Amino acid sequence: MRTLSFIIALTLATFSLNAQTAIHFDRPFHVAGEVAWFAAYAPQPAPKKIKATVFAPDGTAVDYFFLKEDANGQLNGYYRWPFEVATGYYRINLQAFTTDRRVIDLGTFRHAVYSDQRMEPSATATAGKGNKLPAANGLTLQASPDGLQIGGLNGAAYSVSVVNTDVSGETGEAFLQGTETPRGPWLDTLFYNANVSLQDGSPVVTNLLPVFDPGRYEFGFAKTGPNGNFTLQLGAFEGEKDLQVRALDPADIKPTVALPKLAAIGQEPPLTKEVAAYVDLSRRRRKIYQLFATVETEIEAKITAEERRKLSPNRDFDVQDYKAFPDMYTFFKEVGGELRVKVKKGNYSGRLYNAPNQRFFLDSPLYIVDGKLTQNENYINTMSPAEVSYLAYYYVGSELRKYFPALGNNGVIQIETLREPTKFPEEDADDIFAVKGLQPKASFQVRDAADSDVPALSPLLLWKTGKGESSASISLPATDDFGSYRVLVIARAADGSLRSVSKSFTVEVK
Repeated sequence: MRTLSFIIALTLATFSLNAQTAIHFDRPFHVAGEVAWFAAYAPQPAPKKIKATVFAPDGTAVDYFFLKEDANGQLNGYYRWPFEVATGYYRINLQAFTTDRRVIDLGTFRHAVYSDQRMEPSATATAGKGNKLPAANGLTLQASPDGLQIGGLNGAAYSVSVVNTDVSGETGEAFLQGTETPRGPWLDTLFYNANVSLQDGSPVVTNLLPVFDPGRYEFGFAKTGPNGNFTLQLGAFEGEKDLQVRALDPADIKPTVALPKLAAIGQEPPLTKEVAAYVDLSRRRRKIYQLFATVETEIEAKITAEERRKLSPNRDFDVQDYKAFPDMYTFFKEVGGELRVKVKKGNYSGRLYNAPNQRFFLDSPLYIVDGKLTQNENYINTMSPAEVSYLAYYYVGSELRKYFPALGNNGVIQIETLREPTKFPEEDADDIFAVKGLQPKASFQVRDAADSDVPALSPLLLWKTGKGESSASISLPATDDFGSYRVLVIARAADGSLRSVSKSFTVEVK
């Protein structure tokens, strides 16, 4: 497997305290449309970043994202199950990347998810059980409707879930622990397995595959394997963004992110009468929340924008000063004279002036339109100046080699538009592929029924992660659901192993 590096920060782990991985889910199972909150406890010292891939029951990957270790040394995530999911065991696979560039599986954890369609329970079905909880080993818990008192944390990271067990049931896979996993040391990076092929499907085998990252306005390079495969490494970013690969020759290529596939799980989670009742209540809750124009679980997450590398153009223009021109060909002819454009039989060809050498480059420049690469000069010259906000020329050799290596040998023209063009050249659009980065940070939103007109009816009363010096005191939010509530606390011990404690309390009818 080959490796491409943009921004790499090394995190060296010289020893491993505990080589097991675990996940603490907020509740034993979920229904379509619900949000699963979870805490991942990775081998210690933990990777700074891990990839979480979500698999459907048939083993196909349906989503992925990265989790970043927070200030408490935790890897916390969330996932809204699609509203259209079918009943089955879904899986979350965790992976990390080592300093010797290996992708390591930390563990795969299955979780029961049910469709929100009406269903008849099985008379013989019994609730599933998760892995045996770790011993308390000094961890203590006091629980009441007013709040929680957790003792014996000893400065460790912990996670807490408080669930109405009258609704969700007592058992299920809320805690899952993996087997022994290989140790690091880990590389602090986002990582992707990818492939690149020609349009006929044959692999692209090359020692120099340029990859452009428009978020940072940077180029990286990959060396592909015999099947057109390579490993892409990126610096941290949130959400999703596009990357673009280019061939050094005129070949039309197509990149893809390679996602793994697992064996299918034929077994379905048990359909007990408690689950059927829960699904029915879930539909009723949604109808109630619909009246308030909201959803049961809000996710308040704001994506942090990347900082684009600052470039110093050799000449630039505010094209809106010339928006009356009929096309960019006229703009280049009348204003931006460093680009000399010729027209032959309706086809345009341009050469950028190499000012330091006082001559024109020998071939067409590289155009970057809103972060997308193209050399389609018919597309560029027929654009309307009224749609272009900014244009810049780069033609000094030393800067071209620094900012636009390999592809900028004949100069670069940067174009920014007012609105993203809808007719980008198809042969260039095929070079673009999307990658997902860090999951934007979000916190479980606690509803206060006393201060809100929206009812608090979720079976999940509280989900919280943190780090306690010695103990933690947690106030519980108000709820409109009465019944028995179960508290589960998972905490890491000083040696990296996990501890747990669980208690129940009752909320009386008001």
